[in-house]
Amino acid sequence: MYLAVIVNPRARRNRAAPDRAADLRRIVGPWGEVYETASLEDVRKTVKQLNPRTTHLVGDGGDGALHWLVNEIEQCISDPQRWPAFVPTNGGSVNAVARKAHVRGRPDAIIRTLAVAAEADRPPPEMLLDTLELDGETVEGAKFHRLCFGLAAGGVGNRFYDRYYDSPDHGRLAVARVIARSFGDYLTSKVAPGHTKTPNYASVLFTPTRARVVIDGEEVPTRTHRLLHAGAIDLHIGGPFRLFPKASKPGALHFQAGEVRPSRIVVQLPAALTNGTVHGDRVRDVNGREMIIEAEEEPLSPIIDGERFLGITRLVARAGPRIRVAEVSGR
Repeated sequence: MYLAVIVNPRARRNRAAPDRAADLRRIVGPWGEVYETASLEDVRKTVKQLNPRTTHLVGDGGDGALHWLVNEIEQCISDPQRWPAFVPTNGGSVNAVARKAHVRGRPDAIIRTLAVAAEADRPPPEMLLDTLELDGETVEGAKFHRLCFGLAAGGVGNRFYDRYYDSPDHGRLAVARVIARSFGDYLTSKVAPGHTKTPNYASVLFTPTRARVVIDGEEVPTRTHRLLHAGAIDLHIGGPFRLFPKASKPGALHFQAGEVRPSRIVVQLPAALTNGTVHGDRVRDVNGREMIIEAEEEPLSPIIDGERFLGITRLVARAGPRIRVAEVSGR
């Protein structure tokens, strides 16, 4: 057992720790290596030069850090069976994948537990997690490819992240603030429209995305979408708030697309936040094998595992390879 710890200095918990890499080297000791990566190019170079002995690849950050590691590993090692086990450390703004994989504790405690396990050469148990494989095109005509766990291609889920990241802190309180502000702005626009400034949280959040969407060969009967999401695993963000519940079983992908009036979203909001589903006559909220999204009027700017990508004109979402994630409980 041998560790490679990739430190993201821009992760939320690391910004106030200028000696983060040095501190982790003391924790890891001779049982692994620690790399600090300040840019995507650094991540790419680091993954290419990983020690062949590496059995556990640790992302010292959140879902975004894990996303980049998985995708860079795919570029270097084509066979997923040869990938190391991944370990997220609850160190980012969004840590839903770590929660799904039963990774518990603070980053230092998680890495210390791994170092102790490496010293004894007793690897922790692992969980297999499904991924989404996204293939598409950009406005420049270039190919686009990512592996991920969750996709907010447009609609409410996509626009929510802009407001969420506006918050100085990230967690269940930030989620609750965005929801409360959007709900309040919407009610004000109906009760006292003259007192509502535009744009506001509600007007932004409920702006639909225009796209042609096909799920398993059947076109969704609308070209405007306030729901446009896909998930390979069920996720919880900010405590009780749940995403992609239909992906809770291995091998099941959860697709959501279609149009819902803002009033119906507001009415369904409490239930939607806890069970992850929204109902409507023009909504497809289903398990499926393939979802095709073709942008209309303007390119997509999808949120993929909490990271935003710009200028996408077409996306195809299918099942990707399963990855191994170590279940680590930091003490």
